Amino acid sequence: MSKSLAGIASVRRRLPRMLILVLLITSYCGGVGHARAEDHASPSRPTGDGGVAAVLPSLPIKAALPRPVEKPPLPFAEPMVGPLIKRAPMDDIEHRTTAFLPTPEQLARLTPVEFPAESRWIRVDLSEQVVIVYENGRAIRGFVISSGLPRTPTVLGEYRIRTKVRAQTMSGGSGAGYYSLPNVQWVQYFYADYSFHGTYWHSDFGRPKSHGCINMTNADAKWLFDWAGPVWDGKTTWFKSSPNNLGTLVIVHE
Repeated sequence: MSKSLAGIASVRRRLPRMLILVLLITSYCGGVGHARAEDHASPSRPTGDGGVAAVLPSLPIKAALPRPVEKPPLPFAEPMVGPLIKRAPMDDIEHRTTAFLPTPEQLARLTPVEFPAESRWIRVDLSEQVVIVYENGRAIRGFVISSGLPRTPTVLGEYRIRTKVRAQTMSGGSGAGYYSLPNVQWVQYFYADYSFHGTYWHSDFGRPKSHGCINMTNADAKWLFDWAGPVWDGKTTWFKSSPNNLGTLVIVHE
């Protein structure tokens, strides 16, 4: 009887050690099995409808189609202008103006260009966002304008005004970029669909804003329309230049 009691006591003493050993072995085997199960299982992620979708390998994403080439946006600096010709509230659509008298200091900031042998010509400086009008070798008037955005830049080069339109609806683009603008006034096309024209949908002149055209206030666009050739007959809707009624030279540069 004493031997039985002694054996039971011995087992009781060894029991905690045995339990600890069993727990350690179970934990180790369970961890290995769980790791192996994760190694062979397909990775997954929750989807919006509560299901599970396979996660694609983390590989670099490459565009299948070439991305459009974009010109960097022009660095914005408030255009330096001479004395304003007149002031009008910018919410006065028909009378607001950005016109100014160019000064030698302001003209010295413009990108140098070769002056043409023309009695009248128009200079568009995209870097400064200004139009300068020259007559008989002298800069007589300037305007702060808005040219094309980086995705729709204004064309560079030398052109002549070829068609005048008193007012028209302008539309284009697609999707989120679609636009339709009725009653765009005092339009003067100098190349393809590029033109000078009045603008009533924004007042943020001095920054690129357009789809490529030269945005001006209505009053400024009218002044340029009346000053530049070809001289409009006052009635023809699509009035085109001719050898006897040439369009004014336009030089667009950065």
